[in-house]
Amino acid sequence: MSWSATGSEARIRKSLQTVPKNIVQVQLFDDRYSQLKARALAASDSRDPKPLVQIPPSHAIVVDGVHVYVQLTGYHSVLQDAQRQTEARHRRALQFLHTHYSACDLIIREYDAQRVDFHGPRLHAVIVTPPGPANERRRVERALEFAQAIARMVEATGEAVLNGEFKTETRIGIDTGRSIAVNSGRGAEPEPLFLGSPANYAAKLADGTEPGIYLSDRARQVLGMLAAGSLFDQRRQIYNLQHGGVSTAGTLGPSYITDARIKSLSADVGRDLEVIFREANFIFHRHTPPLRTIEYERLSPANSIHMPLVSIFADIDGFTKYVDYCLATNQIPELVSNLHAIRLELAAVLKHDFDGRKVRFIGDCLHGLVAEGTAYETDERETVRRSVICAAAMRSSFNLCRTILPGIANLGIAIGIELGPTPITRLGIRGEFSVRCATSKAVSDSEELQAGCDGDQTALGSRAFGAASPDVQHLFDATTRRARDLDYADASERLSLDSSRAAALAAPATIGTSAGWTTRAAASEGAIQNSGGNRHA
Repeated sequence: MSWSATGSEARIRKSLQTVPKNIVQVQLFDDRYSQLKARALAASDSRDPKPLVQIPPSHAIVVDGVHVYVQLTGYHSVLQDAQRQTEARHRRALQFLHTHYSACDLIIREYDAQRVDFHGPRLHAVIVTPPGPANERRRVERALEFAQAIARMVEATGEAVLNGEFKTETRIGIDTGRSIAVNSGRGAEPEPLFLGSPANYAAKLADGTEPGIYLSDRARQVLGMLAAGSLFDQRRQIYNLQHGGVSTAGTLGPSYITDARIKSLSADVGRDLEVIFREANFIFHRHTPPLRTIEYERLSPANSIHMPLVSIFADIDGFTKYVDYCLATNQIPELVSNLHAIRLELAAVLKHDFDGRKVRFIGDCLHGLVAEGTAYETDERETVRRSVICAAAMRSSFNLCRTILPGIANLGIAIGIELGPTPITRLGIRGEFSVRCATSKAVSDSEELQAGCDGDQTALGSRAFGAASPDVQHLFDATTRRARDLDYADASERLSLDSSRAAALAAPATIGTSAGWTTRAAASEGAIQNSGGNRHA
């Protein structure tokens, strides 16, 4: 299997036919919620409807909601021996995440919040009820209550498990505003995604080591608080849990969940500890490459994969600005159609052209895995080589997307690659609440590498660089281990991959000019609070 410009272009055009912008249906969350509520009442169903679950691919829901990002700050201390990359250390890290995922999901259910995703030590959730513009303050209040409940639940669970071995603090970011909800998954693997600056900004506020609850200026203003100013100042402003919050926030509404209820739930976790750890008895096996044959629905703690592999993060640079521009100019159908085509193409390059496996989309970012070798060992040198060529093909496919799809010529793609032993499994409450998980130092490092790249850069981690052949190393700057504009034509020619076919397969794309949405979007600071991003789900 290999990449070709002809095949990539055909896939992109086919994706556009699957979800063309003229069939994309855009609906306000409030309208969808009211419709589902009416149907539930007619069917004598007292349960609250789930308007953001199983959204059809051709639909987009415009949501006024409060985004909450929770980071378990103690996770990396669990991985403190990760330099040795042992199965035992990874097993402990997975037990840590499995326990806290399960506990957090109990609070999510209590609040009837929408859990978007767990990604390593980070939870993304959104509060969307009560609906309506007039209820934004109540949603922010509920988000604060939810954040405090999560923090207390994590603390109580940590104290109850293994004599406090899993104790951790939390750092929580909160932002409110309008975003677009879509579903990027299929069948039993839905992937709810929220596109726009609120999710992105909440993630930025949660990014750090100092615990606490951090409010964006938008959330502060809704509560009648003074704005903090810059992102740096907002990151320093802690909503103090120990002293009942910031006094200038005013009086919060009636508490949605009591301390007694949290103690009761944490006691349930404690009583269920034996069950949790029986379920969290992680048993590892190798998966014989190619990784594209991994079936996530068959994975569980007792049936988990552990093997050396490459983790790839590929993020669309500038996409949050593009989303905010499309929201402001009512170009959501074009956005949804473009996003659908880009995601399908990047995933196809990974899976069909290079035998890799997608873990998930995190907002506009693809996380994928690649490995070459046998049932007994991973060929690390060849794995790095194939991964670099895969990343180069992703860039070439993205360049084709920029020529074919309208309005995205100003976007870029930033890619991070790292090698290391990595477990792959499913965690959390069984059934529909369980989540795919691939977490390791290689995963964390590849994400950080991608985050540090510009939209024309590919970065290779230190371990991947060390395992790479000299010809692969020569593609990257020896100091930064980054390469600019590394596309399939360059990689295939310089790495002698199908060298006789390289010119025919990888004809370079010509990037045309766009309507200049970046310049126009930048004129509205209120619509764009941040400059892209890579951590939101």
